Amino acid sequence: MKKPILGTAAAILVVLAALAAYRVQSKGIESLNLWKSKFDVVIIGTELEGIYLAKQAHDAGLDVKILEPTDTIGGQLLQGEMLYLDETFDDQGKSLLQGSIQELFTDYYEGEIRKLSDFKKYFNRQIKGIPLEKNAQPISLQIVGRKVQSLTYTTKSGRTKTVEADYFVDNSDSAELVSLTGAEPLPGLESLYQATQREYMSATYMMKFRNVDWERFYGSFWELTKPERTTLYGPETYVDANIGYGFPPIVARYQLQNPDKANLRGLNILNQKDGQVIINALQVYDVDPNKPETIAAAMQVAKQEMPHIRDLLRKYIIGFENAELNGEPESLYVREYNHYPTEYILEASDLLGGVMFQDNVSVGGYFIDIQGSRSNREGFAIGKPDKYGIPLRSYLLKDVDNVILTGKMVGASYVAYGSARIQPNGALAAESIGLLLARNPGINLKQVTDAQFADFHAYMKEQHGIVLNPSPGNSKIVGMTPQDIEELNRGHITLLSNAAQARTLPFIRVFFDNQEVKFTAHRPVIIDGKTWSPADELLKAFGASYVRLDLDKREIVYQMPGSNEMKTISTSLNILNNRVLVNLREISEQFGYKATWDNLNRMINIYSNLESY
Repeated sequence: MKKPILGTAAAILVVLAALAAYRVQSKGIESLNLWKSKFDVVIIGTELEGIYLAKQAHDAGLDVKILEPTDTIGGQLLQGEMLYLDETFDDQGKSLLQGSIQELFTDYYEGEIRKLSDFKKYFNRQIKGIPLEKNAQPISLQIVGRKVQSLTYTTKSGRTKTVEADYFVDNSDSAELVSLTGAEPLPGLESLYQATQREYMSATYMMKFRNVDWERFYGSFWELTKPERTTLYGPETYVDANIGYGFPPIVARYQLQNPDKANLRGLNILNQKDGQVIINALQVYDVDPNKPETIAAAMQVAKQEMPHIRDLLRKYIIGFENAELNGEPESLYVREYNHYPTEYILEASDLLGGVMFQDNVSVGGYFIDIQGSRSNREGFAIGKPDKYGIPLRSYLLKDVDNVILTGKMVGASYVAYGSARIQPNGALAAESIGLLLARNPGINLKQVTDAQFADFHAYMKEQHGIVLNPSPGNSKIVGMTPQDIEELNRGHITLLSNAAQARTLPFIRVFFDNQEVKFTAHRPVIIDGKTWSPADELLKAFGASYVRLDLDKREIVYQMPGSNEMKTISTSLNILNNRVLVNLREISEQFGYKATWDNLNRMINIYSNLESY
């Protein structure tokens, strides 16, 4: 019997089926998943932290899809080129890195991952096999009860698509998903500074240079005596074969081209090998991450500064004499966005108290570092925690039951955010949440019991070598009164390394012979009822042409114009943000000057001529 001849329509169907099968074999199952409309987890955005969640959930068998609202991937890591990685440590100097991000740091320190191309390869390995759709702009949510049932988005061609999921993850930093739920942002830095409009930490333009002699830079640094290094580069400045950080006296020499829009802070320098370096230091203000036009304007401001910063480095840092500009990043590194209410809001006292939570998904560390902003260009550090826990509740949106936040979307006060935002903290949390979802498909994360969490913590330790329930960290708030703790949480107190309390706010202004003294890295603070200010800038305001600081001897050596005599002051010293602080009144009196305090205006007036007083 002859086989029937297929009709034209049927033949076309056979060809299409064969083509589809070929695409699946050649491109992977993700090709078919692009046509699916129901997933276990849908992730919006491609910041690195949430990618760990996606990978763990996907590798464990969950259906995962990533929607990237823009036409690029990688967020701050790849587009902002924030390639200077910050590691987290406890008080004993032990690394707090755990989980998948350890691989990144290992390759980073070994020099295998240093340049943008290296980071792109690493990033692409993490998302391999996971369906990812770019130019997918969320436009609406269907919320039934307390759950997001579906997300509708538009494609680059203008087509509208809808996707359903058990869980939706906002991994965009810019709240591409959360903003559609109607959630209102938490207070930001405007509350700290009593500003009238929304305020964010400064964004950073990553500076790229070539023709740098790192061996000479590294070697010459350690050839200096300790007092020489302290004086030339700062008391906590450091350089090794891979990185360098600090250099506030160098930074203080720089004259900004756009002083109202930009600032050069301490240098975080990464050796990218082959004479190339990238530096995290050039801050730009007035960036509203919700307004792309402000980012574009800030990029132009930063580009205007770059040739002049190159010249500064050439002149004052050994090994940078022949440095040249080496291109520019695609975008800014934006370190702060709006914060949104989660089931638990971390406070500074949680971090500095070393608190561990029953529902820990991360063990964090790092300075509570509030970078400069419009109201306070210099910024300041609130204190250095030992180690602390970050609970699952700080990544669960308050009023919706199936929206997870990642990375810089963490639920933290504007003060605690200074530390909680650091990448290793958020990476471990996201990875833990991905594994929790995979271990308990369909679970309501807001209803996980203590017993279930104890079981999960044991599983993480046994199967993944991740310890999420260590002993509490060393508390830095023991003995503080409830009022002091409240002030700490508001950002009005800084805890120094010697356990002393420095009251940073409200700010203090200093005038010498009726001219205001400008402090470039840290403003004066109150410690034990006395005013302390950066030593080098105060003495230079007094007219000193040479200043050398010796921390071990607790001495300041200086020289005044028109004199060949080197004078020495023995005095009390403190260190804050890599600057040596001196007691302002004590130093003034050693110079024979008179200092007076204006409590109403929080001003100090110093007079060199007592008859003018």
